[in-house]
Amino acid sequence: MGADVRKVAVAGLGAVGLKVAAALARGMDGLALVAVSAADPVRARARMAGFARMPSVEPLERLPEMADIVVECLPPSLFRALAEPTLAAGRTLVAASAGALIANADLLDRAKAGQGRILLPSGALAGLDGLHAAVEAGLEAVTLVTRKPPTSLGGDAPLEAHCLFAGTAREAIARFPVNVNVAATVALAGLGPDLTRVEVWSDPALERNEHHLSVTSRAGSFTLVARNWPDPDNPKSSAITGFSLIAALRRLTLPVTIGT
Repeated sequence: MGADVRKVAVAGLGAVGLKVAAALARGMDGLALVAVSAADPVRARARMAGFARMPSVEPLERLPEMADIVVECLPPSLFRALAEPTLAAGRTLVAASAGALIANADLLDRAKAGQGRILLPSGALAGLDGLHAAVEAGLEAVTLVTRKPPTSLGGDAPLEAHCLFAGTAREAIARFPVNVNVAATVALAGLGPDLTRVEVWSDPALERNEHHLSVTSRAGSFTLVARNWPDPDNPKSSAITGFSLIAALRRLTLPVTIGT
């Protein structure tokens, strides 16, 4: 492995983590998959049977010492157990669980103080480049309306579209910790979790997850709608989420980058 190749570990081999690990195993310029962590190591090896090069399967706590970049694809309850030692080791954490960063805000402070780095991909939402520009111009209001089919949210299916929640991003994340990572990403990029307004709807007429983002700044306003197919292996997530992490990893080593 060349000195200019950065070692990558993937924590969690669910629907998102396996997609990311497979892309790394196929090859990315300047990056090499060296390790993964999974609750069931035997099943993890079976799921990676088609990889050209099999990474080692390690306990979660070993990943920060083995890799330069650690990709987090875990349940929110395990987020801190990975994120804290990753930052303490001065590594780059690529996080899928944006909502967990709201609940562990001290980790953001550590990264800002120079202890490691946190990279939060766009996930299931487009338009964050516009939101970043709006922050520079003077952000005034941000609203996110998430509409999902009942199978993506769990619980009983309503007969018609039903608003399950309306409030702040912080409140939405506490109520739907595995369903509204998009709300956390928007909040962290913009006005913060207490000033970002969020609605969550269950809509039996939908087949895809929808995110309606409305942004107002002193430079203007924009509204964006993303309609994503649920991941077939995990309907609570959008299928595009894993591809967003893959794109973020590729961007780390690109000689030319397009967009904010």
